[in-house]
Amino acid sequence: MAAANDTTLPPCRTDILISIHPRHVANIVARVKNHEFRKYLLPSDVCRLWIYETRPASAVAYVATISPGKRPGEICDPSGLRNDGFDEGRLENLAKYAYETRRLEALAVPLSLGDLKERGWLNGAPQKYCYVQQEMLQALSAAEMRLVFDSAEDVAGGETSSGGPAEAMLGTNQAGTG
Repeated sequence: MAAANDTTLPPCRTDILISIHPRHVANIVARVKNHEFRKYLLPSDVCRLWIYETRPASAVAYVATISPGKRPGEICDPSGLRNDGFDEGRLENLAKYAYETRRLEALAVPLSLGDLKERGWLNGAPQKYCYVQQEMLQALSAAEMRLVFDSAEDVAGGETSSGGPAEAMLGTNQAGTG
């Protein structure tokens, strides 16, 4: 148990920051790619990915709600990029687990690596993945986000989901400045 004067909150165990190449992020946004493939099994509590888009963007612009990890043969959906190859075991050297992107939201104001470092939420780009700090989750829960898609409702784009103005939360240091 933490001391009464300890203000450090434990990391959130349901949300992680994960690095994804811009080409793959674009395919996720376009719904061409509906599963994220990884060599490792994410902890069972993880249900959201805060997507850190690697260079040149170097920013968090999206949050995805995901399924639990699937093994080859469990996707059974040929519509997504590389789904069949994964199901047939042809990606075994590249990926052992697949995570379905069930919902995707876009931050109204992306957070650059500089922003993340300045706020003490990251020391550098995530190499594998890292848990989201409670302070980051609380701040971003108040940020304005746009629904990109929700597979459960088969809804596409345009609606604002939660929060107040992201600019107020972020102050003047916006994405791309650091």
